[in-house]
Amino acid sequence: MQLVLGVDAGGTSSRAVLFTLEGEPVRRGSAGGANPVTLGMDAASANLAEAVRAALSGVSPSQVRAAVVGLAGNPALCASLSDRVLRAALPSAFPSGTNDTTPSALRVRTVGDVVTAFASGTAAASGAVLISGTGAAAAKISDHVPVATADGYGWQLGDEGSAFWIGRAAARTAIRALATPDQPAGLLTSLVVCHLLQEADGGGDPVARLAAAVHARHPLALAELAPLVSRAARAGDPAAVSIAGEAARRLARTVSAVHEPGLPIVLFGGVLTTEGPVREAVRDLLDGAGTVTVAGDPAGAAAWLAARAFLDARESRARHARFTAAPPHVGLAVIETESG
Repeated sequence: MQLVLGVDAGGTSSRAVLFTLEGEPVRRGSAGGANPVTLGMDAASANLAEAVRAALSGVSPSQVRAAVVGLAGNPALCASLSDRVLRAALPSAFPSGTNDTTPSALRVRTVGDVVTAFASGTAAASGAVLISGTGAAAAKISDHVPVATADGYGWQLGDEGSAFWIGRAAARTAIRALATPDQPAGLLTSLVVCHLLQEADGGGDPVARLAAAVHARHPLALAELAPLVSRAARAGDPAAVSIAGEAARRLARTVSAVHEPGLPIVLFGGVLTTEGPVREAVRDLLDGAGTVTVAGDPAGAAAWLAARAFLDARESRARHARFTAAPPHVGLAVIETESG
């Protein structure tokens, strides 16, 4: 049986999946994050190796025909990390011995996680991927190579329309509503206050207490408020509807900066892979720009990219959905931007 290995890894989790060339899943493995920039090479290597070992458990390495690893982080460090882990896991992919540091181009390839994100949503080789998780960015993909990006500047400089951006807007709405007590608080304000102020006693100035609660947490923790905006917007809260609409407009503007009309657009990241007002508004704004699809499993997409070397164009398109269908128990990862 001929097998291919796909890996998708970021700062918080690593997932590896083994497939047959026909697109049948064989085994999966998971572990902690593997971004060598944020975690360090040793920790990233240990986590990535754990996920890969679990996926390859009980399988002869000689059965694995190819592997594609999608990694978040500095490209040079990611290539070095992939080489270190896969050299140990798949020694047959390095035919020239331990002194050869260049893996066979056919057998092992390392790509950016934007590539696996894009491939998880379409069998096309070129198009754009729009990402909104904790951060936000877009990338233009040409023949499965990123050739241009937009935003992804991090929470201090950009990431417009991200879960953080939405959550910060929600917190601002709530504190301004509390500061004007002569006006009734809306649903969004009530949800934010309930989420952030969980102390048993409700004494003290609520404005000061809310500000203290926000500043006591890491700034990116505000991303936790994004689902509250969706909930309130669905209920018709005007402030939440406004935030969701503005987030969608900013995301549509971001992807329009790199998208070539007529080519597909893949939506990726928790804000866009979850049904809600932001995704709905983004799809409406992009209507007519090209086919818009929601991402599937990026680890499976990496395996599909590995399998393409052994499939003709018709087989590759026909089997794409088998590789990229997300298992019911596996959530979509939040893709990282350069700053994350």
